[in-house]
Amino acid sequence: MYDKTNLDIHDRSISSLRTYRSFVDDDIFWFRDDLHQPFPISPLGMTTVQKHHAWGYHVGAAVTQLPPTKGGFSKIYKGRVYLGFATLHDQKEIELRAVEFGRNVERVAKDWDGFYKKCIDEVKENLSFMGTLNDNLSDTILHAALRRAEKGNKRNWELHFIMMYLADVLYFEFENFCKQHDLAEKDFTGMLKGLETMATRTDTGLWNLARRAERYGLTEIFEKNEPQQVLGLVAHAPNGATWLNSFHEFMDIYGHRIVAAHLDVMFPTWIEDPAPAIQTIKTYIGRVKEGWDIREERAKMLAEAKAETDKFAATLSEEDRDAFYKHIEIGKKIYMFQEDHGFYIDGASCAYLHDVAMVCGRRLQKYGLLQKADDVFFLTYHELDEILEGISQHKEAGIYHYTRLVHSVVPERKDSWQQVSLQPDDAPLTMGKIPEKTEDPILMKVFGMVDEMLNAGKIEEIQIMDKFEGYPGSPGVVEGIARVITTFEGFAKLEPGYILVCPYTATAWTPLFPKIKAVVTDTGGMLTHAAITARECKLPAVVGTWRATRAIKDGDLIRVDGNEGVVEILKKADA
Repeated sequence: MYDKTNLDIHDRSISSLRTYRSFVDDDIFWFRDDLHQPFPISPLGMTTVQKHHAWGYHVGAAVTQLPPTKGGFSKIYKGRVYLGFATLHDQKEIELRAVEFGRNVERVAKDWDGFYKKCIDEVKENLSFMGTLNDNLSDTILHAALRRAEKGNKRNWELHFIMMYLADVLYFEFENFCKQHDLAEKDFTGMLKGLETMATRTDTGLWNLARRAERYGLTEIFEKNEPQQVLGLVAHAPNGATWLNSFHEFMDIYGHRIVAAHLDVMFPTWIEDPAPAIQTIKTYIGRVKEGWDIREERAKMLAEAKAETDKFAATLSEEDRDAFYKHIEIGKKIYMFQEDHGFYIDGASCAYLHDVAMVCGRRLQKYGLLQKADDVFFLTYHELDEILEGISQHKEAGIYHYTRLVHSVVPERKDSWQQVSLQPDDAPLTMGKIPEKTEDPILMKVFGMVDEMLNAGKIEEIQIMDKFEGYPGSPGVVEGIARVITTFEGFAKLEPGYILVCPYTATAWTPLFPKIKAVVTDTGGMLTHAAITARECKLPAVVGTWRATRAIKDGDLIRVDGNEGVVEILKKADA
């Protein structure tokens, strides 16, 4: 049985190489990555996606010659993922790197479209290969394919950070120009809304499926049944087969995403569990009946963004106006990149690697090594690689050799992970050499880091209040009843018209946005999914509050002020 008093046993069992050790790791600043992985990490997730995540940091920093740091580290402590950052101190080295980094920024600024296409085409090629793995492969070919898939996922994260480091600097140049001309962040981000991204294409695809459901007379099936029952019932309805063909075509393109949207591989995908997509279609059906047209809505947003852009540009001198239009064009491209890289890399790469693992898991289940195929996530990558290598060399000997080994380690790790998940979360927010103030723009814009968080040892130390602040993620003020959702299992309880209160959002949470009046998150900054998606959906949002899910309870009446970044509890549900 798992012993809470000896937490490092759990961490070392998952990855001894990546276990946090205070006696050597306390020399740099570490923070808990609740934005990407707010729950205990699986062994396979830690030794694939998290390994690739940190490796990508370092390759991206080396390729671009990022001046202040050579990239972050990823380690595990009390089952949670922590990111650690070491800054460079040799001024001469920093200056040399800054010169080269500046050249790289200037180069991609001249042809961002070409640079991005080259990178994302390579990402798509790696995803395409992972999508070819299936249960009919021989043991030898499956083993080789696993290695290639892992290598491809690792390369995708290298490309992620090569693009991200350069993209973020270009965005900050746009931001600095706007702020120098007294334009608030909530205003200049409004100029970027309405752009077509993979996220907006997903929404349009779901809206089209809702329209087709109404046209084919299928709406009653969606409205009167649970999401898990809908596809089976549609299959037997008139015109149902035609609608299902459209649905499967949609899923082939947009369904490769983990339902929980974490940087882990253990959770199912939309293709395995299409309930989030079905639920969104159900919501859209109601709005389609009211005459809502997502294309018209997006056209309005583009027109509003252009009007706001031109209005501000008219206040500038001719020289500044020309500079502004150049900045905003690159700002739009970077804004689109923020959503698209989340779709292709954070989302699809994890989902495809999950599918690869499930093919391997079903093979090991077939040979009696695993009780269930998804037990494969309690093996590390190197263990899985070794097992498949042995089986491909000599099936009979390999199965006999690994049966006793796998049958002992998987139940132990599974029980350990479940115990960590069920126990009170006492892992600290920050560790190591904690800075006095938050100055890194990435920490603020992406992770929503605030000074108060730096000074709090644990999340419980952040004061609970009835009125608190965060980042003004999306403008607007609204009052409504709160629905607190902390995991994807809670998606089904979100009825239309509520205010979503959650730890974070990512692409898998997008189907909730058509239902809600506003969103409030614990983590994240102005460049995170919750803020960007709320702006696209014209919903007020306050992000990076670090206390929302603890201060607000289900049923509380709250006011969300996305203009000022303030959330207030007006009436408690238990009052």
